Amino acid sequence: MSMPGDAWFKETSLETGQWIWGTLQGAFNEKQTISQIIVDAVIGMIPLVGDVTAVRDLIAVSIGLAKEPKKRESVSEWVFLVILLFALIPVIGGVIKGVGRLALRVTKEAAENVETLNDVIKFLNRVGEGDAVKWLNKLNVVEYQAQLIEKMSDFCSTMITAINQILKARIGRMLPEKWQADLLRVRDGFAALQPLASKMIPQALKELDAKLRVLQALVYKGGVHAVATGAGRVDVRREAEAYLIERPLREAPKQGTRFPSIHAEKDHIDTLSRKYTKTGYPDLFARRPEKSPAFGDSLVYANIASFSGEITAKSAREMAGSTIYRAFGNPTDLAPNGSWAAGGFWGYQKVPGGAEEWRKLSAVLDEWNGNGFLVVLHLPGDLVARMPGTNAWHGMIAEQFGEKRSAQYLEGGGEQVIINLDERLKKELNRIGEQVKATRQSASVEINGVKAEFYPTNWQDANGIHGYSKPEGIEPPYATYTRKLHDDELRSKVKDRTIINSARIEHQTTTGSEQ
Repeated sequence: MSMPGDAWFKETSLETGQWIWGTLQGAFNEKQTISQIIVDAVIGMIPLVGDVTAVRDLIAVSIGLAKEPKKRESVSEWVFLVILLFALIPVIGGVIKGVGRLALRVTKEAAENVETLNDVIKFLNRVGEGDAVKWLNKLNVVEYQAQLIEKMSDFCSTMITAINQILKARIGRMLPEKWQADLLRVRDGFAALQPLASKMIPQALKELDAKLRVLQALVYKGGVHAVATGAGRVDVRREAEAYLIERPLREAPKQGTRFPSIHAEKDHIDTLSRKYTKTGYPDLFARRPEKSPAFGDSLVYANIASFSGEITAKSAREMAGSTIYRAFGNPTDLAPNGSWAAGGFWGYQKVPGGAEEWRKLSAVLDEWNGNGFLVVLHLPGDLVARMPGTNAWHGMIAEQFGEKRSAQYLEGGGEQVIINLDERLKKELNRIGEQVKATRQSASVEINGVKAEFYPTNWQDANGIHGYSKPEGIEPPYATYTRKLHDDELRSKVKDRTIINSARIEHQTTTGSEQ
């Protein structure tokens, strides 16, 4: 007796775990790559100190090289691969991997490199127990060349073995022929990649070493931990510590984080409330603190975190004559409640001309809004006289990471306002919006001087497309940064055993005595 496709996938995948079931289902429905199927099959075969995230990244990046011959000769592609390979070296590899991820940010700009150096020192203070500056100055990644070449060779052999096992297993035999062909292509790619290690790893280490030398050259030698800049000296305090935050591979754009969220964690409430509480303006703290993919386990004020950079208060006088817009639509699988024509968040001034522009610049995830329609409001020049309380918070839109579908990443960078619209206006906008959704007919009305235009977008590519990993190949993630620990965290220093147990750095004061 045959089963529906969904049931067949689920039953078959139970043999290899719930993670693969989710991956297969997603790949079948969303045209994702076969690459993710390999991850769970391989992850248990690699002896490691426990950095599972590093293994997943390593597998994904190496698959990209295995599938695309042109990438195999690219030194920059190998630089990132080498940084991830360090995680396979016991004792110190995890620390070097973290420093290497941060060192990728080194540029020709001295000020940016000073900031990177500060982050490196704070990271080393967190994971080690020694003089971070002294440790960094002694770091020589080139001396690990032989180990890395050996690790890469063993890793390729593991990947080839794992893929052969997948193909021989029941789940492999029942995969569509196209997927089987993809697996074979990846396997053959690793066979071709293996002998390249002895050629490309030395070149990659040379490039990584050059970036590290830029940071090492910035450090003053002496009793005070400081770095040189064009304008003088900047202290790098040993006491400052920071977590290293790495975006999961499939969520991060190659160019790195351009529009990061404002730090809106709950424990910043005093600072945040002083800056973003203003009589007569929208209450940015109306939503209770909640978790966000961009902040890990921290509780954040989502309204504030939706902005990148500074938030400015715009009065009704300043909003007069502005154009604001909002997408809305009927329920979808990811947004089962649909969306209203009137809401808290509005795009500012430039109305998007297509789904890609809207999704990426406005950073509206599929799980929030399925689109279908736009409402555009033209605020009158005499807004103060008509609706004096129409004040708003304005700023740049922050990047967003999918939660229901973690594969979606939207960069942001557009402008938005959270605005106090008149309640009667909002009620009328929602009423007309529901009519437009039902009839799919455009409408244009004027409400107390506000001209409102409603129309279907007819965007066929609004959902399941923008912000997702490319079907072919996986770009390496360069979005790596640090989050400074707060005072209470410094006192109760909880050590990450994955790294601490593999890196014991002898701690000395500037006088050489033990602390």
